[in-house]
Amino acid sequence: MFRTIAAFLISVLIAMSCVALQTSISNLLWLDSINMPITLSVIVSMLMSDLVGMSAAGAYPIIVVVFAGLLIAFIVAYLLSKWMNTGRRLLYALAGGTALFAIVALMPLAFYNLDLIAGARTLLGKLCLILGGAIAGYYFGAQLSGGHDNEEV
Repeated sequence: MFRTIAAFLISVLIAMSCVALQTSISNLLWLDSINMPITLSVIVSMLMSDLVGMSAAGAYPIIVVVFAGLLIAFIVAYLLSKWMNTGRRLLYALAGGTALFAIVALMPLAFYNLDLIAGARTLLGKLCLILGGAIAGYYFGAQLSGGHDNEEV
């Protein structure tokens, strides 16, 4: 049980890191496009600031949304794994990608058609965030299966 909880929390951190990284890169590309000087210290500072800021700042930190989305998706994946003969890694990767897809697709609907995640303002940004969710899900599925795709939890 502890191993499952730890794997879940690490997968949330993986997904959150992808969200922060994508947001930072998106902002850095915009700054570069307007000829702002970008140094290594600016890059590191922005990455750390986005990771901490998006995880803890605001009335509803993004990490809460990612946590809830992955929790729901992984529970559904667990239930589906009882009826499907699909490898856990693939199933949880699809669940993680679906969770991030739901977040980037539904969040603007809740906030007057605004993308609150800067990295999700373009199609490429949305795809990168969905891929980050899939990576987090793959990690979770790999930790559950202990290297064997059809092993019981």
